[in-house]
Amino acid sequence: MNKGHRANGFTTDGGFAEYAVNHINTLIHIDSGMSDEEATLVVTAGTAMYGLTELGGLVAGESVVVTGPGPIGLMAVAVAKALGASPVFLTGTRDNRLKMGTELGADHIINARTEDAVAAVRRLNRGKGVDYVVECSGAPDAVNEAAQMLNRGGRICLAAFPHEPAAIDIANIVRNNIYLYGIRGEGKSATHRAEAFMRQKRFDATKIHTHTFPLADLPTALRYARERIDDAIKVVVKARIAGESRAAAE
Repeated sequence: MNKGHRANGFTTDGGFAEYAVNHINTLIHIDSGMSDEEATLVVTAGTAMYGLTELGGLVAGESVVVTGPGPIGLMAVAVAKALGASPVFLTGTRDNRLKMGTELGADHIINARTEDAVAAVRRLNRGKGVDYVVECSGAPDAVNEAAQMLNRGGRICLAAFPHEPAAIDIANIVRNNIYLYGIRGEGKSATHRAEAFMRQKRFDATKIHTHTFPLADLPTALRYARERIDDAIKVVVKARIAGESRAAAE
């Protein structure tokens, strides 16, 4: 196998199996006090950590906007706040998810359906742009809006993308010396550090876990995640749930 980025479900078969083989370098020790549901969120938090620190070089006290309150976006809010970002903004279109963002540390939430997100960010940030935007919405004009939220020399981490190629105002990016980073997943030591943050209860990742299904109900779990049924955010599939394990033992 050629060397390079290896990710379950991308470059190899996915992880929806009772057993899987992985190199020891891909494994992370999970504290015994952490539930299976919480443990599944370590990688999600690690992706946010990687985008904020390794890619973006976030420094405590810098201002951050997260656009899109999905699992990675909500974890980006929690990790940014835990790293000392201030203020932290969250924009989105679902009030219940924005409210969850405040519980995870967002200083300001903005519903992009009811107000201009760019104008609101600058107003709430005392008329100034922010230092960093983590784009998790995948909206067609998201890159342009992110760039308009920034100070000169600001950074954008692209953690999502639209289904179709998007028109980008490159001239604005060039004139304002804006940096763009693409992120595919977690990297380097980010996931290990995210696990440490969760173990230390620096933030409560379990807030974004909404549903758990046994492996036998995998099609239903995928449908809940894809169609956001019952406002699903983070859907967990377990090879064996506790009751099944006890029944098997008996």
